[in-house]
Amino acid sequence: MFFKFNTRLRFLYAIWAFLECLGFCGLLQGWGSLVYILKDEGIYSDLCVDQPHNGSTDSNVTRNTTEDTVKSSGCLEQDSKLAAIFTIASSLYNLISIVLGQFSFKFGTRTTRFIGILFYVSGALMLAFTSKELPWLAYPGLTLIGFGGVAMYLTCVQVAHLFPLGGSVVIGFLNGAFDTSSGIQLMVKFGYESGISRRTSYVIVACSQVFVLVSTLFFYPKDFIRKHQQDHVTEIKQENTELDTTKGLQTEAEKDLEQKTDTDTITELKDTEDSGTFRGLLRHVLSLTFILHVMWASCLQLRFYFVLGSINTSLEKMVSSQSEVSHYTNVMLYTMMTGIFVSPIAGFFYSWLTQIFANSVSSVRRQVMPSVLPLAATTVFSVIMSSLLLVNDPRVLYAFFVFLVLQRSFLYTMYTAYIAAIFPSCYLGSLLGIAIFTSGVISFFQYALFAWLETGGLSQVNIFLLVLACVTLVHPLYQWWACRRAEVRQLVDSNQKITRQAPH
Repeated sequence: MFFKFNTRLRFLYAIWAFLECLGFCGLLQGWGSLVYILKDEGIYSDLCVDQPHNGSTDSNVTRNTTEDTVKSSGCLEQDSKLAAIFTIASSLYNLISIVLGQFSFKFGTRTTRFIGILFYVSGALMLAFTSKELPWLAYPGLTLIGFGGVAMYLTCVQVAHLFPLGGSVVIGFLNGAFDTSSGIQLMVKFGYESGISRRTSYVIVACSQVFVLVSTLFFYPKDFIRKHQQDHVTEIKQENTELDTTKGLQTEAEKDLEQKTDTDTITELKDTEDSGTFRGLLRHVLSLTFILHVMWASCLQLRFYFVLGSINTSLEKMVSSQSEVSHYTNVMLYTMMTGIFVSPIAGFFYSWLTQIFANSVSSVRRQVMPSVLPLAATTVFSVIMSSLLLVNDPRVLYAFFVFLVLQRSFLYTMYTAYIAAIFPSCYLGSLLGIAIFTSGVISFFQYALFAWLETGGLSQVNIFLLVLACVTLVHPLYQWWACRRAEVRQLVDSNQKITRQAPH
């Protein structure tokens, strides 16, 4: 018998969701550690025809003689094959999100989590049994473990709806846990270096899904968690009343103007009469607000994914030995684990700006303006990160890893928090799934980037991605312009109303 969902236990739900994201959701992003293990075990080493250990049955033979020759051109095919594993997994990871979003909307949270558990266990077992004889298992293995992670994330993030005044902070904590979960792959790497086989580690990872099964059966609701919309609507009505009495503004005039402004610039900010229908979903999907946000997130995610997919190759081009590659790989994973602290900062920053703009005259400015600075900051972090990669000096890698964490933490916190704040709660899973799906389609451009890397060099690709990051500044600038326009029109309409009502 299942326990009933109880909003008074919202902090317990939030903590449990945090632990799930911390342990399971972001293993895909720990690819740098996994690819190190796969290369050390000789996965696809048969493609390295110039390597003396090619075809050897002893994994220790010539290991020392090849320690400082990782830049051998004979391993280019191996690098490409391993990069393809991450490219396919990261892209399909996003593409499946639209299916999982609609699946969650149709069948509810509990069923979605069961599917996620099945994906995750299957993927972990496939990674466990990947070998030189069965290297292709890494493709579905990494992909399925990504599917399971996104299914858990899409359901865990609903917990933010239980916190009307701090939902963005909760999302920040969940994204921080998502970041840090990449450290699970680092633990697998440490275990491998200490003598624990990769197979044993991933079998343990698969068995850990019992933790998720408990919350699925006893904590989460069968359908999904909804926003507390009534409190939000009441607050807006009270604010309108106060404005009527203190500033001479009229509620009807404000409503008329906001409807005009919303039609011209920003998507309607609260639930409407077609909420919960396909027509309402389609209206939000086709809005310029949603399209710009998806393109902003997709371009910056492409920048982030290319870093993860090419980090091993980049390090091998920049440093002189495999031991240094291992060192910087560990440093990157250590730094990414600090996302558990950075992502909540992004959530607090967004929540603080919400309070700053709470007294704005226009509801458009109240709802949208708090997102402008965090969106712009994410773009700036990506620009700085891309610029650092153009410096061919290993010492800049430490600063690069810091901005990588900042970019990733702000990106995924704002990715979700913006959609959760702007659009109706019943569409959160669907809109987030559509957004991640679109990002996944664009992530397939990693194939072209990796092909460009092999022919034109890493610098050319990084310059292109630097320019692409600069272009994403259009999204926060548009939000700022729309808010300014709505505020000005609101004030002009209010003054005209006061003038018409003044005695002559």
